[in-house]
Amino acid sequence: FADCLRQSPVAESARRYLRDRGLTDETIAAHQVGFVPSEWDWLLRQAQAAGISTSHLEQAGLAVARQDRSGHYDRFRGRVMFPIRDPQGRCVAFGGRVLPDAPPDSAKYINSPETPIFSKQSMLYGLDIARDAISTSRRAVVVEGYTDCLAARQAGIGDVVAVLGTALGQRHARLLRRYADRIVVVLDGDDAGRRRADEVLEVLLAEPIDVRIARLPTGVDPCDHCLTA
Repeated sequence: FADCLRQSPVAESARRYLRDRGLTDETIAAHQVGFVPSEWDWLLRQAQAAGISTSHLEQAGLAVARQDRSGHYDRFRGRVMFPIRDPQGRCVAFGGRVLPDAPPDSAKYINSPETPIFSKQSMLYGLDIARDAISTSRRAVVVEGYTDCLAARQAGIGDVVAVLGTALGQRHARLLRRYADRIVVVLDGDDAGRRRADEVLEVLLAEPIDVRIARLPTGVDPCDHCLTA
């Protein structure tokens, strides 16, 4: 995925999207951000050439068995790809973000499915890199998107992580308590952000950790804020 983003002509729209989000080539390379083309079997063909079995791709959640006939297809197609690592730095899943010119009925984000090594309810994007900074500051800043996390880190905020398409929950809080005394949840300032703030507080106030909510102006996400701050 990373090689495709860096080298392939078909990834130009993805490179442009990431530039528009303000991410530098250094940030993209350091976090191994990638791109997968829109073909139904692009990854399957790459795997076959590399001697990786389709059954392994299916077990990892990267290939899906067809229901109407034999064979498989790629789970991720036409998306910017973000590798999701466990706290020890091992890649256990992926998050895929659709490009702005995708069909309107496309899901904005999809993640790998639950597997024996991946559960989005107990994992956070970027924790493998952020945990030392969190241990030093004793604070964890939690944002909602992959690019938000990378933009904040690029702006010098090292103790930032992102949720994986789900609300911050008790299992996330227990994970962060290993490193931090305070959790700062960054949310949009619109009505949806206020609802999420109420949900987060309801869930996390039962945990023995200091929880703060940072609300941004309406229509501004953390990535935009880091670029203009």
